[in-house]
Amino acid sequence: MIYTFSQWLFFFYIYCFIGWIWETCYVSVMQAKWVNRGFMRGPFLPIYGSGAIIILIFTLPFRTQAIPVFFFGMISATILEYCTGAAMERLFHVRYWDYTGKPFNVNGHICLISSLAWGGFSVILTLYGHTPIEGFVLGMNHNLLEFLVFILTVVISVDMFESVREALNLKEMLLSLEENNAEFRRIQKHMEVIQAFYGAELKEKSEVGLKKLNAAIFSGKEWYDKYGIHKNRKSVTKAVFLANLERTRALKEETLRHLSETMEAYAEKMKGFTEKDESVLQAISEARSIISGQKHNILNMKNKEYVRLRALLKRNPHAVSRMHENAFYEIMEITEEETSDEPRR
Repeated sequence: MIYTFSQWLFFFYIYCFIGWIWETCYVSVMQAKWVNRGFMRGPFLPIYGSGAIIILIFTLPFRTQAIPVFFFGMISATILEYCTGAAMERLFHVRYWDYTGKPFNVNGHICLISSLAWGGFSVILTLYGHTPIEGFVLGMNHNLLEFLVFILTVVISVDMFESVREALNLKEMLLSLEENNAEFRRIQKHMEVIQAFYGAELKEKSEVGLKKLNAAIFSGKEWYDKYGIHKNRKSVTKAVFLANLERTRALKEETLRHLSETMEAYAEKMKGFTEKDESVLQAISEARSIISGQKHNILNMKNKEYVRLRALLKRNPHAVSRMHENAFYEIMEITEEETSDEPRR
């Protein structure tokens, strides 16, 4: 059977929607609450639509033979899943599905269980599921089909544009947090250098500052591994989410205030010292500059940007970032319900 371009496109949209129903129901049951699953906001999952089209292209010539359909469908869909996952991670720095830890996985993008599932899906789709859908689409009025395809293309294109923008914003947020934490670590090194030379009189203040600094740059992954939050992700309400965000912002502001006071005390202490102390003065000057820049960054932490990211992460509860692990878990800590008696940072 030869389909027109509009028919292929309509098949794609139908299977995107069916894939969304399956994923949403499965994840909602596993999470014990409603989850609007997927990269996009609307009820469409392009990976399923793309997978179905690829499977049909390779298996329709064998549509009555289960074994060739299984293997051709499994191979073609697995290749698509790997390429899509790798491309999305490269572009967005986030994995929206991750099979790391599953047996026989390849870079976390595909695994044996997933491939076998694609094979089973191929048999169900090609031998049974596609026939009634095919009859429905082929029996549609041509003008109606063209109209529906046009409307769906516009709606899905707008949704995809907004979803890609959200994903790119998440990437920028991760990069920004990584940079901020790197700057905090630089301050830490400067403080250690200064304290080693002239920290006796300000030892207590320095130690308090270092303690606060360590809390501000605490590894998110260590926090998750220690308290097991990653094993039971529970998204918070918007009000709690904003409270968590404010707590994080306040922690960093308090840390910077204390560090600023410490640097001023050191600068006062260094007045009148000889040229041999130039390296320490330089460390103080650079630390002050970093602190000033970090204050500006914290003021630019817009709530609405985090709210958008919260919506994206709620739709993808299994998302991870291998490239920016600590920064990603820092965001996840803000967007999730606390499951430990241990107080937050």
